[in-house]
Amino acid sequence: MRRAAAILLVPLVTAAAAAGKPRPIHAPVKLALWTQKVAVYDQRITLHGLMVPAKPGALVRVSLGGTVFAHARVGPKGGFKLVTRAKSGGPYRAGWYDAVSRPQFLTVRPQLEASLVGSRVVGDPLTLYAQLRPGGGGAIRVDVYRNGKSTFTRTYRGHAVVRLGTPALGEVRVSLHVETRKGYAAVRPKLLKARLLAPELQYGSSGPVVAQLVRRLGALHYAVRSSSTFGSELFDSVIAFQKVQGLERDGVVGPNVWRRLASPHVPQPRYSSPSDHLEIDKTHQVLYVVRGSQIAVIIPVSTAGIAGYYTPEGAFSIYRKVDGFDNSPLGTLYKPMYFTGGYALHGNPSVPPYPASHGCIRAPMWIADWLYETNDYGETVYVYS
Repeated sequence: MRRAAAILLVPLVTAAAAAGKPRPIHAPVKLALWTQKVAVYDQRITLHGLMVPAKPGALVRVSLGGTVFAHARVGPKGGFKLVTRAKSGGPYRAGWYDAVSRPQFLTVRPQLEASLVGSRVVGDPLTLYAQLRPGGGGAIRVDVYRNGKSTFTRTYRGHAVVRLGTPALGEVRVSLHVETRKGYAAVRPKLLKARLLAPELQYGSSGPVVAQLVRRLGALHYAVRSSSTFGSELFDSVIAFQKVQGLERDGVVGPNVWRRLASPHVPQPRYSSPSDHLEIDKTHQVLYVVRGSQIAVIIPVSTAGIAGYYTPEGAFSIYRKVDGFDNSPLGTLYKPMYFTGGYALHGNPSVPPYPASHGCIRAPMWIADWLYETNDYGETVYVYS
């Protein structure tokens, strides 16, 4: 019986092994990616990454929600980074061939942009513009306060345009709160303020600010008539105020007048007895109607200002009244109330801001009737400088 031939198994030797070189081992590439946890919408964020083992110079693709939007080059130690803008919460991934990092997420904080556009002058337009980015990040609640009182509340989706009325002086505050949707970070409330400035008013002006001016002068005891138009009567009232406050007597309500209206000098009667009397202050060219020892009404007047004439000073009393026009050596007088000799307090169509009479005391025609009716015979009249 023949013996089977022995089979010799010889291992396969590669050229590299024959040359004495080790066989290479290809380790799998791993990628890591990370970034901040919270970011404001559209602000810059940095995505940091690491490739192990490092492939210097390799381009790593960066995707958002499965869509590649940029590439980052790997550095000598395997690190890479990408600066982008926060438009979405993720997922963000880094990839190189088959290697993919774990997804990274961040929480987006919506961006609230808001401003008040307008001149901030009473009567002029003032508009709130507010926008939330992204628009789907939530809703904007708008609360409007005027001089501390709530006057308006409304919620808007994504953006708001609110036309704010400016009928009166004072402060307007607009409070904005964002009600964010699920998945978005909370937004800090925003507060906008505007102090409404008074416009310059003068003869011929009209509108609600004029009516407000009338109310303010009346509250300070200056003789006024209710109106929303700046006419001759309001001009007289403003002149009286400017006289008492030591301001330029031009009848124009500008910044200085508004400031004094807010914080005025309040005159006091020089005399306390009798409790009801009249005082003519020649220095300020005004008449104080005193009732109960307090100034009740302030009226502009004009005393002697013509060379050779004067208005006597002292304590007098009304001894004669004429209900209508009266011809006198000093001219034609309307409803005069004589207090000494031929000197009288009377109405006149011309009451300039300075002394201009022949010696009598001129008062505006529109207030002369009231003066005549409310001051009887024997009323004390003090005249002083």
